[in-house]
Amino acid sequence: MCGIAGFNWKDNAVIEAMTEVMRHRGPDDRGTYLDDKVSLGHTRLSILDLSPKGHQPMYFQNLAIIFNGEIYNFQEIRGELESVGYKFTSGTDTEVILAAYHRWGDKCVEKFNGMWAFCIYDRDKQTLFISRDRFGIKPVYYYFDGQRFIFASELKAIKKHHIALETDPAGVNFFFYQKYIGNDLTIYKNCRKLKPSHSILFDLNTKKLTISKHYDLEAEIAKRQDIAVDDRLEMVEDILSDAVLKRLIADVPVGSFLSGGVDSSLISAIIAKNKKDFDTFSIGFEDQSYNELEFSKIAAEYIKTAHHYEYMDVNEDIIQQIIGAMDEPFGDSSVFPTYLLSKITRQKVTVSLSGDAGDEVFGGYDTYMAYKLAKFVPAPVAGLSRFFVNMIPPSDKKVTLGFKMKRFLRGFDAGCNRRHLNWMATFTEANRKDLLVNGFIPDEQLVPCGSEDSLLSVQLNDIHNYLAEDILKKVDLASMQVSLEARVPYLDYRLVPLVLSLPDKYKIRCLTTKWLLKRIADKYLPRQIVHRTKRGFTVPVSSWIRTSDLIREFLANRKFYEHNLLNYDYVQQLFDAHINNRADNARQLWLTFVFNYWMSRNR
Repeated sequence: MCGIAGFNWKDNAVIEAMTEVMRHRGPDDRGTYLDDKVSLGHTRLSILDLSPKGHQPMYFQNLAIIFNGEIYNFQEIRGELESVGYKFTSGTDTEVILAAYHRWGDKCVEKFNGMWAFCIYDRDKQTLFISRDRFGIKPVYYYFDGQRFIFASELKAIKKHHIALETDPAGVNFFFYQKYIGNDLTIYKNCRKLKPSHSILFDLNTKKLTISKHYDLEAEIAKRQDIAVDDRLEMVEDILSDAVLKRLIADVPVGSFLSGGVDSSLISAIIAKNKKDFDTFSIGFEDQSYNELEFSKIAAEYIKTAHHYEYMDVNEDIIQQIIGAMDEPFGDSSVFPTYLLSKITRQKVTVSLSGDAGDEVFGGYDTYMAYKLAKFVPAPVAGLSRFFVNMIPPSDKKVTLGFKMKRFLRGFDAGCNRRHLNWMATFTEANRKDLLVNGFIPDEQLVPCGSEDSLLSVQLNDIHNYLAEDILKKVDLASMQVSLEARVPYLDYRLVPLVLSLPDKYKIRCLTTKWLLKRIADKYLPRQIVHRTKRGFTVPVSSWIRTSDLIREFLANRKFYEHNLLNYDYVQQLFDAHINNRADNARQLWLTFVFNYWMSRNR
């Protein structure tokens, strides 16, 4: 993986500073290009063609490119281009992207199977073309004030320009609503994310910025629904297997995360069936309610991989390191075990396949099951149940049944997609009003929800929001800190619309989530892996809050509220209730800690 950066004027010192701050994304090589119109910078993690021929920026006639990602079908595209006269001097996918853009213009991205964030500078047309992959696996941030246009893989690179960046109330609201900052928002008013499946065309002469969408998932789902269901079912396993094997292409060692859950285990099993002496990786925790190491050992032994693992604990140093590395407040605490897993994986390999997105695509979340169950619960019964469920005492253990029941009943009367977002929410709308000193924004303005009531609409809600800006952002943040490239087979663009197009019964059947994926996995893995209870990749936040001096300091000391964005007295009420076991406010307090710590480092 790599880091890209650039802006629309010439300044060697600043482009060097931008690339330097992203060195962790690409420690193997660095390069810049400057002329009177642009400055471009690149940090390289060498994966394909490790020779100097892979150096970036790379050039073809009037074009220059900086690229972060991998195009897994680049050899097929290269063959197509060679058949019409294009010649290549390297073994890289980067050179293929350049030639593809020269041949097909911005339509070239429709041919790519992969993950990408790249910028192509056309010196003749005086334009910058920047594109982000279909599902947002790789990030792009940008700043534009009407004259100055700046972009980078990380916000911290943009901040090297020392421009005035003002906190955005919409970003703050989104963070405390969903624990990440979604849509095209960032923590800053004048910085934005390029959304997944979108591209930017920037005219260097007129300074006109045009954003366009290059992929429509809903339209692709509709196309697949014209195919007979039996044919679609037969296609899924073949495409999944091919998606996994395509992601093994590299000139460096490749491994796979193996948590012991069905998603990562199936990916590892497909690889092991086709490749000998393959390495898999997992971590364990001393707290058994969070530890899944035994399942990963069972899976590894069954599929016969060389399995590597360590018992590790998240300590205050790691918490400070990772929050300090964040571009903006990010509240998904699973980023810490993901970082530790990436760290031990990087000791052996440079690339690792990940099981992320299996839940969103195949229907694996408890909230999807809750959507199904909600149809059978009369509103009066739900209302009456709230009283009794709220009497269940809080617990420091992982996600308990009591916690799930409280979430299920909270906001039960809302529409399908709003109810789903509220189930995922950390602070309710009413709680956010109490928390925020000013600038409160209602839920509906943050994430507008349509009226469609279907499991597919809930999955699309997650894919467009939670997956892109929480799950994938977490993996990018954690893996890039140790210069590890993470690849996501479940987001192959051939697979996603195909699976989503299937009737609900192939996703959730009775009380079984991911029904189709588990049916496929039964061919590769033991039943105790395929049909085990889903546990997720979480950490004991509640006990951290009770025992960590660092966390308590940033929650209780008034000086960390000098940003004047959060209600100190309200937070202390939450803190007191949690410490004295009157309520489980761990998730709310965790977001407050992350926010205060991040703000103390970035004001």
